[in-house]
Amino acid sequence: MYYQNLLLVILTFILYDNTVNIYAYRTFDVDGVETILALENETINIECKTDGPLSYCGFVHPTGKRYSFKSQELHLGRCFNKVNVTKQDIGEWTCHLGKSAIGVETTRKIIVRIVNRVAAIKQNVTTNPGRTVNLECAVIEGMRSLEYCRFESPNGIAFNIDSVMNYSNRILDKYFYPRNRSLDRGDCVVTISNVKYEDAGSWICGAELDDGKEYIDVITLKIEQPMSDLVTGVITFAVILCLIGIFAWRKRIFSKSPSLEQIEMEDMEAQQRLRATQSSPQPFPQPERNDPVVFQLPSEPSSSPVTATQQRSVRKYIYL
Repeated sequence: MYYQNLLLVILTFILYDNTVNIYAYRTFDVDGVETILALENETINIECKTDGPLSYCGFVHPTGKRYSFKSQELHLGRCFNKVNVTKQDIGEWTCHLGKSAIGVETTRKIIVRIVNRVAAIKQNVTTNPGRTVNLECAVIEGMRSLEYCRFESPNGIAFNIDSVMNYSNRILDKYFYPRNRSLDRGDCVVTISNVKYEDAGSWICGAELDDGKEYIDVITLKIEQPMSDLVTGVITFAVILCLIGIFAWRKRIFSKSPSLEQIEMEDMEAQQRLRATQSSPQPFPQPERNDPVVFQLPSEPSSSPVTATQQRSVRKYIYL
């Protein structure tokens, strides 16, 4: 009887240990990528599948180390790698699947994370203003029920939430619990309707398990302006700049063109200057002064005698 009880205890321990090591972790699809959330030192199964038989399968560790898989499972289009996960194993794993037919192989990406008993399924969430978005945490040790679920927002608002808080009776007319989730399955989720920039930041999700402890994780919500709005804003800004440039150019051109009043004023000023010029006395032109040139008329022989007085009178000085 003693040995039977001892054997029962050992079997129970083995089953419990296998349950914790093999089935405790959970796998989620995050943005089309398989994500495994596991406890540290837990044995996980990194698995890849494809349609049709495989000729080979290999895994690439986040550090670059490679593992090959050899088993009859290849004929079923399946390969896997069991890992006692540690901090060195977290990150992106890649599996390479070579089908029996020769050609391009298929690759799969698998993200491994070490988390607490309650963890954010997606740590970084990005959305646009006015959209509806989910922030979600889940229990890692299987689908265990939660005693409660609560959230703390970046702006200081905190609230607890469950399936009673649906869209019709939203908390603060903004937060509600989605229909396809349940606290009994370990889902701690909030849906935010009409997201605004004030919702951006670090959100804390907290949940209590049957051990009476609260476990928390952090989700970062980022609000981005839609590309269409950004393009519209750039185009609007460019149009405004063009209008300002055209207005400044036209103002400059018109400012350089004289008006009718300016033309009449300039004409009057020109006429006054002309009358003033005509009424003022003009100076008599002075002759140009040149050096005198002296010509002496030659004396011709004459039959009558010429006195000295007559010769002096005959001399002329001509000034040119």
